[in-house]
Amino acid sequence: MSGLICTDVSVQIGGRQILSGVSLACAAGTITALLGPNGAGKSTLLRAAAGLLACKGRISAGGNDLPGMSRASRARAIGYLPQDHQIHWPLSVRDIVALGRYPHGLSDPARLSGADAAAVSAAMAACEITELAGKVATRLSGGERARVALARVLATQSPLLLADEPTASLDPHHQLAVMDLLRARARAGATVVAITHDLDLARAFADRVVVLDRGRLVAEGPPAHALSPGLMADVFRLRQTADGSWSRI
Repeated sequence: MSGLICTDVSVQIGGRQILSGVSLACAAGTITALLGPNGAGKSTLLRAAAGLLACKGRISAGGNDLPGMSRASRARAIGYLPQDHQIHWPLSVRDIVALGRYPHGLSDPARLSGADAAAVSAAMAACEITELAGKVATRLSGGERARVALARVLATQSPLLLADEPTASLDPHHQLAVMDLLRARARAGATVVAITHDLDLARAFADRVVVLDRGRLVAEGPPAHALSPGLMADVFRLRQTADGSWSRI
């Protein structure tokens, strides 16, 4: 199955141009890291790709144009993890994760089919939250809520996974665990696009890096190519020191 293709995508909100003519292709079986300074348009691009934001241009997921997909088919095809991991309902962790099965016809989290139960259990295990299954989700720490939110998306088993800063608020162990998980999903054939501000994680886990700046695509390619010293200086105002750390210019 083909992945995500964006062609000449532009977004204007409140009279302000947020994205201008962004084109990119993210293949199935790969992780694409979406990088850029604050306000570059990364989250806007992901929301447009998820069909949650009106845009000009063309976006297709799995070979299907977004406007031609029903809401149900889009929900099955695209898993979207927003940056804000707020949970508003005092439900159990298991029931929150089970919400990811609604696109497949689930109507009651207390009545999971065999396939639903297997998907929910696998997602919780992958995110290392099985022991939290009976806890009230609104009482969890920020990092725990982030993993619950990711598990909910994984339970959908969508072939396209769009994640907005999936490692934010996580400790180093769980940052690596989440990136390992995303890499495993990609190796299993999914298309993964993840926003991150962590340059080291992008270098270590991404097959391709896409860099936005001021609403425009300014670099794309393998991490070593896209994150060139010149781009790091021009876009991020950073230079790498002899010991591999980063310093401001």
